[in-house]
Amino acid sequence: MRHQTDLRLAAVVAALASMGAAFIHAAVIPDHWREWPASGLFFACLALFQFGWAVAVLRTSHRGVLLAGLAANVAALGLWALTRTSGLPFGPHAGEPESIGTAGLLTVVLEAVAVLTAGWAMLPRAHAAEFSPWRYRFALAGAALLVAAVMGPGVVAGLSHSHGGSGGHDHTGEHGEPGGTEPAPPPGSGAGSPPPDGPATPATTSSPHGTAPHGHSEGHSH
Repeated sequence: MRHQTDLRLAAVVAALASMGAAFIHAAVIPDHWREWPASGLFFACLALFQFGWAVAVLRTSHRGVLLAGLAANVAALGLWALTRTSGLPFGPHAGEPESIGTAGLLTVVLEAVAVLTAGWAMLPRAHAAEFSPWRYRFALAGAALLVAAVMGPGVVAGLSHSHGGSGGHDHTGEHGEPGGTEPAPPPGSGAGSPPPDGPATPATTSSPHGTAPHGHSEGHSH
């Protein structure tokens, strides 16, 4: 194996990071599709692009290829920031910021790595640093392990992702009181009702011990 430069190493790391982001995006496609098919389609296209770009970079480090991936990942980062601050201007949750979940946060980390390393690989310079074969392999293996360590939890979180579930659309507290604003009085309560007049009074008192003055409207109301 011939010596490799830091430019090539940076390009390969960018490809690995983009591939990791693609796998996390693929994991959240089903949930986004169920909520809004357009959103699911977007994530499918983004995952395909990020994966395809990574494969292309592994084959060639052409400046135009690197620039395309850098621009796409910057756009993805900008869209993520928009959806977490002011929300999309359209769609089923227009204008509602989304919660910052584990899958999204780890994807942002990988996309940021892809942007930085792709930018590094594009830097114009007269001479690039060279790595011996074993140093290059060691650096590449370390980068791959780090990407996998970030991607793994992201994929797991993405598969169990609940879009907008507990991050701002919880309405359970609004209906905590059954019966509306006019609850029915408890059985046996005489509060607010005048006692019956005339001969009807003995008919309503069946206990010889006078239980009427000891109702459950005071101290035992549930």
